[in-house]
Amino acid sequence: MITTIKSIFILILKIIISLVLLIFLILAVLYSGTTIYNFPQTKPFAGSEIFNPYNTQDSIQYKANFHAHTYSWYGLTHGGNTDKEVYDAYMKKGYDIACISNYHKISTYHSALTPLYIPAYEHGYNVNKAHYLVINAEKVSYGDFPLWQSSSHQQTIIDVLRKNAEIVTIAHPKFGGGRSYENISTIVGYHLMEVLNHYRNSEAFWDQALSVGKLSWIIGNDDIHDLQDPTIFKIWNIIFSNTYSRDSILSNLKKGNNYVVQSENGSTENSFVSCIKKDENTFRFNFGNEVDTILFIGQNGDIKQINTKTKSAQYSFVTADTYVRVVAHNKKSSIFLNPLFRYDGIKLPYVANLNATKNLFLTWICRLFFISLAMFTIMAWKKVIFLNTNPDKNIEM
Repeated sequence: MITTIKSIFILILKIIISLVLLIFLILAVLYSGTTIYNFPQTKPFAGSEIFNPYNTQDSIQYKANFHAHTYSWYGLTHGGNTDKEVYDAYMKKGYDIACISNYHKISTYHSALTPLYIPAYEHGYNVNKAHYLVINAEKVSYGDFPLWQSSSHQQTIIDVLRKNAEIVTIAHPKFGGGRSYENISTIVGYHLMEVLNHYRNSEAFWDQALSVGKLSWIIGNDDIHDLQDPTIFKIWNIIFSNTYSRDSILSNLKKGNNYVVQSENGSTENSFVSCIKKDENTFRFNFGNEVDTILFIGQNGDIKQINTKTKSAQYSFVTADTYVRVVAHNKKSSIFLNPLFRYDGIKLPYVANLNATKNLFLTWICRLFFISLAMFTIMAWKKVIFLNTNPDKNIEM
């Protein structure tokens, strides 16, 4: 009887140790894909010219949400409704584009229902929520670094995602602790930043990137997981495009010809009309209705100017200004615009066009370490599997 109990105990111990070693093996394999990067030098926007993303603004507006979850992966991920239920709900709310962006899965449900179907998914299963919203994706990438991530880990993922998607977005950077200001100051290659999400307001992270000369455009989404959630249908994107086509809309989104609305009740009291250049350094922002408060926000997120109770306001760049962006607040809704910024008049400083170079020496040192760790884990696992379950014999590890 005692011998049987000991045998069962050893068997259970073997199973537990095997599971722990399996986890170590998976982590070692995933982290063996790390690339170490040398990141480009950062510096604030500079130049004699000021770029206005609304200078050639199209007249037709499209309402879009790019981040929504449905029931997927047999319920392993958080999603309470079917693709049809979520898509139909957005259509009833007057949206033109309603992406379904499940984790590591592209929904094709509405691909035949609208010319504005955009394949998308959310990438990331790391514990700190360093996720990406992958827009107009050709296929899914499954690699990730589940635990700690350095800027090089995040850059590794961005470079992989860029190979199979038109637009890579930094998702909810403030949420979960997955992004630090250092990460945001160094990583490159993405197009948009999800500044507004019903989980978090990440303006500080956007300002951090803009303040070191990394230009990305704003995006805002519900990040819906359940249609019963009272916070949904309250953040959306307005994209300008005179052509009713997916390609045109996405092209204008990548040019910054868009803005984001955040509302307390799902409706808006205002609209953005135009940003007109008055002279070399002065721009006038015009809105459809009177705005309660217009904030002009610049370098390091500092408020540069406040205007109240007006349909339009102008701002004149001074020498110290690197960029200025506008937030227009009404009582129950707000409009967030893309920045105007200094540049040399030739090349726009898109963070999507910046490259981090691979440090091959440190990359292979890192990879060899994790490959060795994986091999050691396999050897340890082999010894555990062949543990002698006869308690009358010595057990050697």
